[in-house]
Amino acid sequence: MHPLRNAANLAVACAMLALSAGLSHATDTEAQPPPQSPPAFGEETIDPGEAAFIDFIEKVTIERLKGQFPPGSEPVLRDAHPKTHVLVRAEFIVLDNLPETLRYGVFKEARTFDALIRFSAGGIEVQDDSVPQANGMAIKLFGVEGEKLLENERDAETQDFVMINNFPSFFVRNLVDYQAVHEALGMEDPTAGTAEFFRNHPEEARAVMTMRGSEPLSSPFQARYWSQTPFKLGPHATKFSANPISVPPVAPGSGPDFLRDVALEQISEGDIYFEFLVQVQTDPVAMPVEDSLVVWDEEKAPFERVALVRIPKQDIDIEKSREIAESLTFNPWHSLPDHRPIGAINRARKAIYEALSEFRHERNGIVREEPRELPILN
Repeated sequence: MHPLRNAANLAVACAMLALSAGLSHATDTEAQPPPQSPPAFGEETIDPGEAAFIDFIEKVTIERLKGQFPPGSEPVLRDAHPKTHVLVRAEFIVLDNLPETLRYGVFKEARTFDALIRFSAGGIEVQDDSVPQANGMAIKLFGVEGEKLLENERDAETQDFVMINNFPSFFVRNLVDYQAVHEALGMEDPTAGTAEFFRNHPEEARAVMTMRGSEPLSSPFQARYWSQTPFKLGPHATKFSANPISVPPVAPGSGPDFLRDVALEQISEGDIYFEFLVQVQTDPVAMPVEDSLVVWDEEKAPFERVALVRIPKQDIDIEKSREIAESLTFNPWHSLPDHRPIGAINRARKAIYEALSEFRHERNGIVREEPRELPILN
């Protein structure tokens, strides 16, 4: 078995071991020296060795996928969030009473965008829905005018917002630690290496455990999701979140794919609403751009509602929608400059997401391109 095949489960297990060992007073190793002067609002600081870190993580991840999906085992699934619970059509309704300070990008004016939303299970392997794990909500807006960030998709008409539930920040601080995790997972004894990392990084261990959750979801529509990492909103640094505000009730589900079944039942009964929120950085030291583990204080920087997400009542052909979901790429860099991803983890995502998507689509024999029209799901 490829040494990284069970990386997600192993990381969780090692984090649990570290916490159960009573290491709450341990301190993180390899702390970065303090900056010579406080950063400006939204300021990014690029480490001279960043490109090498990104290249290492990209190669390791591609190698893991090759081991997980050898030739003849297609389709190759995503390296993370490989399991689609449901793909739904939606409306992204930008509010008409926003303050001028928030009117950038897709929020520049009141408008309703057509959208697709993929709800998915986290991790690197498809698991039973009864297993506690992180889950994702990825929104793709259609009809978004303006030049986009990715060089090969400048004229695309989409904008993506990618989120995860359970924890509002990422599970490592920077690319140095992210590479250390990947190195530990690639060791001959990955359990020992990963456990050692989390023993020396108790905050990261707690973050992994929180992201995993202690109980499975009751429904993909009944969880709050966060961007975890920061993004531009015009001149501001922000994080964003989607919070459910109106969801049809449903009985508890069971079975390996009960989240899919519950979701299909709910959207067949009535409309579902999320509020889409942004949190503007108010203190560049306490709310850093480059330290992805720090949770931004909601009391000092409250989330503000900028849009509503309406998932209308609909009937879905699950096999057709799953096929469409597998053909799509959700990438935070599918974006207008006004929503540019910032910080080291997001800069790494640019190269890694592109390489993984290219590998997956090529192996699956699918043309990789952004859609121009909202596909029909039934």
